[in-house]
Amino acid sequence: MRGLDSDEVFEFLDRLADQVQAGERELAESQARSERLLAELQRTRSELQAVRTEVEHYEEAGDRVNEQVVQMFSQAQLVVEEMVQDVSRDARERISQARAHERKIVAAAMDSAGDQVREYAQTAQAQMQSIVNSFATEVDQIATPPAPAPVPDPLFDREWQTRFRSGSDSP
Repeated sequence: MRGLDSDEVFEFLDRLADQVQAGERELAESQARSERLLAELQRTRSELQAVRTEVEHYEEAGDRVNEQVVQMFSQAQLVVEEMVQDVSRDARERISQARAHERKIVAAAMDSAGDQVREYAQTAQAQMQSIVNSFATEVDQIATPPAPAPVPDPLFDREWQTRFRSGSDSP
């Protein structure tokens, strides 16, 4: 036989068989790894879908909450406006009542002051009448003037002369 060495051919076939076995092992490992990756990809997709569903649920809930918050604020604003109107109305009524009460107090004070002034004027008039009558009585009694008392002459006053001689001003 010429040309081919059977040992070389068998050796080549052994190497080729080893390479095929190594390729099959690598292929099996690659297929196993690919299946693991596919399973992981599938699980990740499921998780992603669950997360998306949950996010959509939260977004919907957030939208509902936002709508509810807007409605609550609108209702609160209406309630506050009503309260402000009620308080304003109540304040106006109280101010009106206070003014009416003030007018009553001032009128009563004016009436009381008028009564007191009238009483004082009557009392003053009575006192003035009494004084005028007293003066009239005294004027009637004084109608005849008494004789004037003699004025002592300081030069003839004995007490003064005694003080002058002794040199003292006190008696």
